[in-house]
Amino acid sequence: MRAVADGLRALDPRLKLAAALVLGPCLWKVHVASAAFCALVFLFLVPMLSASRPLGSRMVKSLFFFIFLWVAVKSGVDAMTGVPSEYILADAGQLAVRLTGLVLLGLVLALSTSPRTIGLAVAWYIRPLVGRERAWRVALSLALMVHFLPICLSTVIGVRDALDRRCPEMGGIMKARVIPQAVIRNLGQKTWSQTLAVASRGLEGPEAWEADFRWAALDLVWACLIAIVVVLLFIP
Repeated sequence: MRAVADGLRALDPRLKLAAALVLGPCLWKVHVASAAFCALVFLFLVPMLSASRPLGSRMVKSLFFFIFLWVAVKSGVDAMTGVPSEYILADAGQLAVRLTGLVLLGLVLALSTSPRTIGLAVAWYIRPLVGRERAWRVALSLALMVHFLPICLSTVIGVRDALDRRCPEMGGIMKARVIPQAVIRNLGQKTWSQTLAVASRGLEGPEAWEADFRWAALDLVWACLIAIVVVLLFIP
């Protein structure tokens, strides 16, 4: 399992980013059985990649709660608009499968590639289109956004655990009011430290976002395999 995770981390970030951008829209267009197959593959990869992360399994569970919430909202709206129950269940199942595959795909990309590496790959792709000056700004913004996603999830988990230990008698309604306020306050305190980290590492200039990527033979093999898988997903 560790070898598979290390192999995914060693792949060219340009390949992983391109594969995610291609597979993401495909999950909404292919048959639901093909989307379920992709979701199962990603579900097999995510635990390997998150094993070395603190609170990795807890973050995955939080994302599944997010999926359940959206499926419940859609089912409730369909029920209020008079959609027959058999169609509600079918649509809810398809949405759950496709949304699960999409979320797990994003997790595989985020867990196998560092935020700065993702930013370098994005800058490499868009530099010919938008120029050197705009490319590094977009790359820095995306890297910070990707970096803050696990921080947000871990902050929510930490605040929830602290409330459970310190205020076990607090009800669900009160927690729903306190947790968002505490999370926003904690994240606001982290922005200054992130600004200092960017400045201390010299990431506020275009020179820091020009990577010398090297395409390996293994990357070519994986690119061919991904292309074959994408084609097979559309075969009925």
